[in-house]
Amino acid sequence: MPLVAAVVLKAAVLTQLAGHPLLAPDAGLDTTAYVQLARQVLDGHPGLGPGLYYVSPFYIYFLAAILGVSHSFLAVRIVQVAMGTAAVGLVCLLARQWFGERAALAAGVLAAFTGLFTFYEVLILQSSVDVFFTAAALWCVALGVSSRDRAGVRLLPIFGAGLLWGVETLNRPNVLLAAVALAVVMWIALRRIKFPLALAAGLLLGMAPVAIRNVVVTREWTLVSSHGGLNFYIGNNADATGFYRPVPGVRPAIVGQEIDTRRLATEALGHPATDAEVSSYFFQLAWTWIRAHPLDAALLFAKKFAFAFHAAHLALPLSYAFFAYDTPGWLRFLFVGPWLLVPLGITGAVWRLARSPTPDAGFEVSRPGFVIWLSFVPLYGAAVAFFFVADRYRLPLLVPLCVCAGGGLDLGIEAARQRDVRRLAYATAALAAAFIVVNWPTRWLDDGRWTDGLRTAERLVIAQRDDEAERWAAWLDTHNPPHAGAGQLGVAQQWMALQQYQRALPYLQRAERADPAEPHAQYALGQALLKLGRAPDALVHLQRGFEAGIELPGGGDDYAQALVDTGDLAGAAAALRRIHPAASADAEVWLRLGRLAMEARVPDVAEPFFRQAVAMQPEAAAARQQYGLALLVLDRFEDAARELGAAARVNPADADTLSRLAYAEYRLGRLDDARRHARATLAIDPNDRLARELTAAMANRAK
Repeated sequence: MPLVAAVVLKAAVLTQLAGHPLLAPDAGLDTTAYVQLARQVLDGHPGLGPGLYYVSPFYIYFLAAILGVSHSFLAVRIVQVAMGTAAVGLVCLLARQWFGERAALAAGVLAAFTGLFTFYEVLILQSSVDVFFTAAALWCVALGVSSRDRAGVRLLPIFGAGLLWGVETLNRPNVLLAAVALAVVMWIALRRIKFPLALAAGLLLGMAPVAIRNVVVTREWTLVSSHGGLNFYIGNNADATGFYRPVPGVRPAIVGQEIDTRRLATEALGHPATDAEVSSYFFQLAWTWIRAHPLDAALLFAKKFAFAFHAAHLALPLSYAFFAYDTPGWLRFLFVGPWLLVPLGITGAVWRLARSPTPDAGFEVSRPGFVIWLSFVPLYGAAVAFFFVADRYRLPLLVPLCVCAGGGLDLGIEAARQRDVRRLAYATAALAAAFIVVNWPTRWLDDGRWTDGLRTAERLVIAQRDDEAERWAAWLDTHNPPHAGAGQLGVAQQWMALQQYQRALPYLQRAERADPAEPHAQYALGQALLKLGRAPDALVHLQRGFEAGIELPGGGDDYAQALVDTGDLAGAAAALRRIHPAASADAEVWLRLGRLAMEARVPDVAEPFFRQAVAMQPEAAAARQQYGLALLVLDRFEDAARELGAAARVNPADADTLSRLAYAEYRLGRLDDARRHARATLAIDPNDRLARELTAAMANRAK
């Protein structure tokens, strides 16, 4: 019955959520990164070089294998749902192994109605297979250690558990820490080394393909991917909260993981950092803080360990709470979650440890075996706390707790049937205490519902579904927005990203009316008006946002542009002197600021902007040319000749670059070089005025 219920419920959720705009393969975040990498594999690049993987690698190939056969993301989701259904069956088997038939039925029903399991199974995301691998590995452990005597422990299932966990490590790296620690527990409990060695051998074999790939492709000895150091640092630094928090200078997306981390490590190390060095750099940052603040680190670890078992939903990158409670569908009826599984699972586990079953109890009685198996719960909780806590990282933890929760229900049923008031009272008291702790209110935590509502609205804008986007904007403004009008502003900014400023304008005007003091809304309204050719109207809004001291797109260059467009060149120059782009700004931002400074007739302000653009794109002819022109205006002819010469080498057919180079050389007295470049200019453009004047001047000097 639990398997039938699981299939029906999972199929219903899959049908309803598969078409959600936020769950599409191109919706961004981790999903899109995995899809792109899987397609590279299918396009004939299975090694995905030249660097280390910047995401967990198993799911890349899992996705590629199914897409290669079916060419369908629906097929991927169906396979994942099938694996999830198999996991429900394994939960039943585990509960029967440790608690008996009645507990198996209860655990299966709980697993079928666990919303987190089903939700992640319908996503194109690596977490979709974690529950299956965890359940399968724990089943192998149970087979290996549940015998009545130590001599009966079987090596093959233990090896199988290690193999499954090794593969899962390539998908969920936290598992490695828990599996290794469980091998130590096994050694202590059984006092035999061959069983933990069998587990370790399976682990190594499961992880071997990626380790071999890393050696072949990158020449670096490392087991998995390159983002472990960043995740460790996110969870262990002076500003860490125990949950995901963006790292300054690293964009909160896969591109940040791949590019920004390398930039930061390269700047800190003073040489181009390899992928392994990038990860090591962030590990070292975290360990440096831990060693300097051991008490703070210990308290933070305790907080993370506690929240690994808490009922609060912690979104990354998607909010389960949003899809369960704010999106119509069957998921809201899958009511089982950590709020129930943790207290009930703990109660069941304690009861199983305290009870001395009779030979006819209907389940295995090896207490050392159960201790080994159950140790996965605290060990994996610690593995999560070693980094930081999020819903998807906790999924493996819920599998054994679901098994034990079935045992907890069985305890209550058995005590009630036997009218054992004392045992029932103890169990109820323990359950109530655990329930209160696990469900203690945490209203200060963000469950991601508003953020995912905004992302949904943004995806609807991209799909040009304006009416639906407008309804979501209204929803956002009535569901705990960070400030009044935030939903209107968020939707408007997506229209602006599509350069549809006229469609963004009504949203921006509503956002301004909702909170006239909000500087982001003021600045965005000014941006839209500026793009619509209404610079005088835009100026006051841009100024309010600029003077608020907030981080602005382009550092606030639209304000300087509005000042230039309205003829206030002195004001534009003053504004440009105050602009400092973000560390993640690309070369085009610096070039735009340099051009604006030249329009404002302050080449001394333009020079550092162009210099930074050239440093970021040394092979870009346009950047070199514009930097050289600014240097010419500043009468820095030697530097100008250097930059213009570099631009000419990259693009020797640009007449403007050649004529300005000739002028710089003329002023430096390098007449032969100037003459050669002037002739080259006229060969490309016989009407170039500067080249003609230089040629005439040099001819006169020759007379």
